[in-house]
Amino acid sequence: MRCGAGANIMLHRSNMDPDRQALPFSEWPPGDQTTWTMATSSGSLFDDAGLAAHWRPATTKNYIFTYGRWLRFLALRFPQALNQDAGLRITRERITAYVVLLHDQDLNPTTVWSYLSSLHNVVYNIHPDIDWSWLRDIVNRLHLNVRPRPDLEAQLVPIQDLYEAGLALIEQSEGGKPRRPSRISVDYRDGLLLALLATALLRIKNFADIEIGRHLIKTQDDYIMTFPGEEVKNGQFIEFEVHEPLVPILDQYLDHHRPVLLAGQVSDFLWISKEGHRMLDHHVSKRIVKVTKRELGRPISPHLFRHCAATSIAETSPELTRIIRPLLAHTRNTTSERYYNRASVLQASRRHSDAIQTLKEELSAAQLQEGI
Repeated sequence: MRCGAGANIMLHRSNMDPDRQALPFSEWPPGDQTTWTMATSSGSLFDDAGLAAHWRPATTKNYIFTYGRWLRFLALRFPQALNQDAGLRITRERITAYVVLLHDQDLNPTTVWSYLSSLHNVVYNIHPDIDWSWLRDIVNRLHLNVRPRPDLEAQLVPIQDLYEAGLALIEQSEGGKPRRPSRISVDYRDGLLLALLATALLRIKNFADIEIGRHLIKTQDDYIMTFPGEEVKNGQFIEFEVHEPLVPILDQYLDHHRPVLLAGQVSDFLWISKEGHRMLDHHVSKRIVKVTKRELGRPISPHLFRHCAATSIAETSPELTRIIRPLLAHTRNTTSERYYNRASVLQASRRHSDAIQTLKEELSAAQLQEGI
């Protein structure tokens, strides 16, 4: 398959390093767009599904970025390659140059391996007639450089500590001694980030993408959060009630602090930066890590919130361990158990909220007893 788009591709101008950007799908060579569309097609009554039709939306989005970044690299370093058949332009020489570039950008070895592994997965599915074993070997060798995962248990804190840290930051922001008067609404938002995530335990993509009126719905007395399956990593529908003590806090954020952050701008997204823009998932993640390190002395990523909750429940309330899987929207304990129903997720959310409240009350009682 030939494509003559190489010399005609327009590179976006941006303050961001072009080498770190992905070429948008609309600017891919026509041949690549065609093979991608065929591979990801779900098929019809008369046509078979493509080899990549099973990819989840989040996986597809990640692979579009991964392959687009590879094409951007070629457009900048080997522009003539974009005129070649897509399967022929991937050579050992160019892959080596690409890996060197990624290393020169001081990327974590895990990230470098992830980019190449994703690239291999893409071309394996859109060009199945080509032998990609040599690329798989390179990916495997890169994996040898991946650092061992730090001891997960050493990074965890009780989930109630994360919840309490959020409430403390909210209280401080509205009290007589805020950290900085100019950042009252930022601190209030940060406190709500921690407290709401500690009770909702959403994946960061869903948590950052909350839209008011679409995912966050106000009822007469409380709030409901709902996410359709196509927006969730494992395809499972999610719905739960916002933890009751957070309802007035959420009201105050929506009525006062969020408008302050927006400063006259308009957005349907829940999380707003101090510049008045929506916070993307990586912005929310970095903020949570920064705030937990400052408030608790330990950086906790959004994903670790889920581990903290599961561990806290298992350690303090073993009888509630059965709520962990539906609460975290995990679809399987074993391969034979495929899906949990919507009611179990909602019930698990309620029980987790109750567990958080119980842990809070027990902690307060213990502190009071120690003071007697």
